[in-house]
Amino acid sequence: MADRGVPVRGPLPSSGRRPGVELLRFPVDDGAAALVRHVWVPLWSLAPGEQVVQEMLQYPGGNVVVMADEAGFYGVDAGLGTRTLTGTGWAVGVLLRPAAAGLLLCGQPAGAVRPGVARMDVGSVISAERTDLGPDFAEVCVRVRALMPAEPEHAGRVLTEWVVRSCGPVDPEGELANAVAEAAEQGRARTVAVLAEQVGVGERQLQRICRRRIGLSPKWLLQRRRLQEAAARLGAANPPALADLALELGYGDQAHFTRDFTTVLGSPPARFRREHAPPR
Repeated sequence: MADRGVPVRGPLPSSGRRPGVELLRFPVDDGAAALVRHVWVPLWSLAPGEQVVQEMLQYPGGNVVVMADEAGFYGVDAGLGTRTLTGTGWAVGVLLRPAAAGLLLCGQPAGAVRPGVARMDVGSVISAERTDLGPDFAEVCVRVRALMPAEPEHAGRVLTEWVVRSCGPVDPEGELANAVAEAAEQGRARTVAVLAEQVGVGERQLQRICRRRIGLSPKWLLQRRRLQEAAARLGAANPPALADLALELGYGDQAHFTRDFTTVLGSPPARFRREHAPPR
């Protein structure tokens, strides 16, 4: 896995350690940073009949993805996101910040879009390979596909530049949505009230911003950060004791932590720790 200095918690620990699967990540320049978190490019080559299931705890914002045979906006999976890889292939994706998703989808919060389908408004559903994401999106897909798989970083820049052109300047509400997501990810807020205080708004306004521009509740943002951190820690070498980790993440007790973790990831933390341990 090549991260080029990009800090990421989303993919589960073993997702980047599968034979035949490589995951690249590239940072974006300052001009795109308010709209795009980073570029991600998986490359895979698997034997006939073999498959790899990639699992991730997604960030708020959604993704714009170009693959060899499909492309489009992919909404946030509020639970555990999965994708099954077979054969040989690649994808070029940009992970959007909340401000970008709202601008790109004409005011539709990213979290309200069903994963795998972009909805521009109530009466319009985008399927892969249509140009509803903008008049030049089909052309961008052609350019990205011509660059892949030989030039993944260049392909990522092409897709990022399209996002910047399509979104235009970030509006004040989008800036606030970004600030809310960033504050939640820093991990210092343990409650919605504290999160609201950190970004300088009341709880009702915080709920409103999250609903309008993120499509997910402040409580979801706080829980997602906790679970991303928990998954990363449990999949690392020398993982912590579960009781210590629960306390560190701000849970009142280990039982509450275990319940949240199991509900979202489908596996108790003790079993997850065994199954995702790095090879020795």
